[in-house]
Parts: sequence; structure tokens; C-alpha cells
Amino acid sequence: MRLSKKLSMHLYKKLLLIIVILTTTNLFAEYEININFESGFEFESQKILISDLKNSKSKKQIEKILKRQDWIQEYSLIFKPFKKEIYLNIKNREPVFVLNNEFFYDKDLYPFKYDLSRRDLIIAEGPIDKPKTILQLIEEIESIPNVQFKIREINYSYVNGWDVVSDKTLIRFGNDLSEKRFKNFKDTSNYLLDIGKIPSIIDMRYKDGVALNYGK
Repeated sequence: MRLSKKLSMHLYKKLLLIIVILTTTNLFAEYEININFESGFEFESQKILISDLKNSKSKKQIEKILKRQDWIQEYSLIFKPFKKEIYLNIKNREPVFVLNNEFFYDKDLYPFKYDLSRRDLIIAEGPIDKPKTILQLIEEIESIPNVQFKIREINYSYVNGWDVVSDKTLIRFGNDLSEKRFKNFKDTSNYLLDIGKIPSIIDMRYKDGVALNYGK
């Protein structure tokens, strides 16, 4: 799917970031901690982690600190006591959207604490108890060939249902996210591509068709 390819390209383009810090592991010796963030420096949580590691007193404490980090997908830790060196490699989770300014969600729908450090993500808001629906909307909209809607927000309310705000258009799906409705949206998108016009509102909530509002 396009979402998976986009995430893979996003990861591939990032530069490795290596940070070296010194930490006192006992009263008489300092250890050098070499940290490699595979995906670059993205989160405020990474700054906090570095600060915590500076004050760590042992390998056990370092491991305890790392296990508390919900944004870490996986890590490897190599401890060389005689050389006074520690090598830490961290792969962080890649968020796809933010839900109610509380949690990031990655492509596997794993939630981790939102820390205000990423502003270029899709913002989802509303009484949403199934984050999977958000990912479904993103994948359905981004799967349409030759038509690109850059999603900025996904909002849900009991009154209006699902509203998707893109850079050009408000797409109103309502409460019915059936396969038929998604097919109608794809057909409508292909029609808009043929006529070369993008409306300000695409309203999918009608049983007998789609309402297009071109505004000014």
C-alpha cells in the first residue's frame, strides 16, 4: 500500500544520528555512552532520555530507563566495562497520526505518548474508540492513483460522522464507512481527475449520489 511505501521511504531518507554522553557509573569512573538513533532525532522524549542516561548509575538502571520508553520499538545495548564504553542502538516507532493530542499511533496501531514534538502528522480528534478506522480512512484516501489529497485532520462527531480535512478539500464520509461508500469516493475522485477540478467540499453522505461544492 502507498502508506507502507511512504513510511519506508521516509525511514530510508533519514540520517543516522550518533550522540556521545558521559555518565558516572560509580564514584571513581566515568563511562562513555554512544547512542545511535537509527531514525534521527524526532521526539522531545529523546532529549529526556539523554538527560536520564547522564544520571544513570549502572547497566541495570540504563536498561530500566530504556524499558520505560514507549516510543522505542527496539534497542540493542553493548556494555564494555574494561573500556568504559557503552554502545546503545535505538530504533524508534514511526507515528502516522495523533489522536486527541494524547497518543501517537504507528502503522501497527501501537499507541505511545504524544509529546508535542511532531507537527507534520495527521491530527485525529473526537470520541474515537477504534483507531483502526483512522488508519483505514488514511489508506483508502491515499490508495487512489493519480489523485492526491494531503490529509491534515480527521475529525469524528456523532452528528456529522467522519470528516477528513485535506490541503484542498473537506471530505465528508458521514457515519457509513462501507465498501460501497469508499468505492463511490474513488469513482468521484476519478471523475474529478477527468474534469480537472477539485471542489472545496466532497459530501459522500447522500444515498443517491455525491454533493460537490466548489465554493469561491
